[in-house]
Amino acid sequence: GKSALIQKGLGNPTAKSGYIFASGKFEDKLLRPLSAFSDAMTCLAKCITVGHNEKGGLLSSSGGSSIAASIRDKIQNEFDEEDVEQLRRVLPGCAELLGTRRHSLFCSSSQADAAAVLRVGSGSRLGSFSLNLLGGKESISRMHYAVRRLLKIVCSHFKGVVLFIDDLQWSDTATLDLMKSIALDGEIPSLLIV
Repeated sequence: GKSALIQKGLGNPTAKSGYIFASGKFEDKLLRPLSAFSDAMTCLAKCITVGHNEKGGLLSSSGGSSIAASIRDKIQNEFDEEDVEQLRRVLPGCAELLGTRRHSLFCSSSQADAAAVLRVGSGSRLGSFSLNLLGGKESISRMHYAVRRLLKIVCSHFKGVVLFIDDLQWSDTATLDLMKSIALDGEIPSLLIV
């Protein structure tokens, strides 16, 4: 059907041309917010961390380090601890790409860990991740901003990135809001969402 057409017509040619193709699919019986987007980001992270390592580890334009290491370093330098933890909860399949957790410069590691436990304990569980920081408009906006920043970093390292979200008719409001936020951000380079 349509999914096979997209995979054959867009997925295979993009890979041959130096682009990254990642996909996620909504299931009609699975009511997990952001599931297809999270799956597509997991696929993207695996393409970067595993796929490029199998191809000999593509080097970044700065030379010397792999693209995955360059992206990881940029994330560690530009994201604070809370944003990385939030991305880990919303996009659990991106953990390797996000790198190891940095401790806060303003409090001891035990205080930072205690704050993280309190945040985790206060959230509701949906599917395989927690939406504990996603309550309220401010938290949702912060999550959208963190995802957009992550995409800016990732997309800036490639000729182009294609995210294919399959069966969008089964999507949830959280995914549609996030995709709208991404689509309206004119600063994410070389990203196509299908």
